[in-house]
Amino acid sequence: MRLARGIVVLGAACAIGGCGASERQQVQAKVEQFVTATANKDTRTLCEQVLAPSLLERLSSAGIGCERAMRIFVQSVRDPTLRIGRITISGHRASAVALTGASGQRSALEAIQLVMAGQGWRVTSLGSPAAGSASSKN
Repeated sequence: MRLARGIVVLGAACAIGGCGASERQQVQAKVEQFVTATANKDTRTLCEQVLAPSLLERLSSAGIGCERAMRIFVQSVRDPTLRIGRITISGHRASAVALTGASGQRSALEAIQLVMAGQGWRVTSLGSPAAGSASSKN
């Protein structure tokens, strides 16, 4: 049983970390990690593993720390859902068009923007209009 759990944990870590995964798979795994962390109200994971340094800097310059901002965010989201559609990668930028929803909120077609950072793909913006363009400014 322990071995099976270890294999599952290692597999999940590899999927998130990109062990042998294509760029598309890495982007998809990062978006899925964002939704899972949001559902679990895991602000530490959001701040340390999901959000891009540029987004963290914008929060900081606005006078709010990441974990505080994410606590406010996750409190507003109950039972998030996500269906990832088209993923577009252009150099160090990516966009994932997704159908998102949450309990008590209308579903919406959104473009989640990501950037390749030193730690792998990171989310730079959420809820952009679903244009599907990886070249839009963040």
